[in-house]
Amino acid sequence: MHDPILDRALSRVRAERVRDHRRRGGVAAAVGTTLAAAVLAGGVHLGQHSAPGERVLVATAADGVRMTVIATPADGWSRLRADLNGIDPGERCELVVTDTAGRRYLAGGWVASRGEDTSLAGAVVVDPRDLAAVSVVTTDGRTLVTATAR
Repeated sequence: MHDPILDRALSRVRAERVRDHRRRGGVAAAVGTTLAAAVLAGGVHLGQHSAPGERVLVATAADGVRMTVIATPADGWSRLRADLNGIDPGERCELVVTDTAGRRYLAGGWVASRGEDTSLAGAVVVDPRDLAAVSVVTTDGRTLVTATAR
């Protein structure tokens, strides 16, 4: 026997299922598009705030000394900004740059203060592309931390 009420109910259920699948697909597409736009916008934003050829070096020593160095190209030489943490107060330190040929250059020096964080600006006659490593070395020759370029 053919039941028109049952046929209509089954037809309605099928139509609602199709509509539900389409709705979920639309939401997934909208979310995916929004995420892609956010990633693209973030990349553009970061690109506007970093100089071409800029290099970032990061290192943490076993004893907890941490260093982040940003090397910015400046027509054959490099501007350096080093952010350091974990150096004992009163420690006399030097920022030493090693180039790809193994030559070492002094980029700055300071005495660690009582505060936890130290920011140091320096310069060195090494093109950022030739920069192999940046180290914090005490004046008595101990290396506290070294960040190598990748």
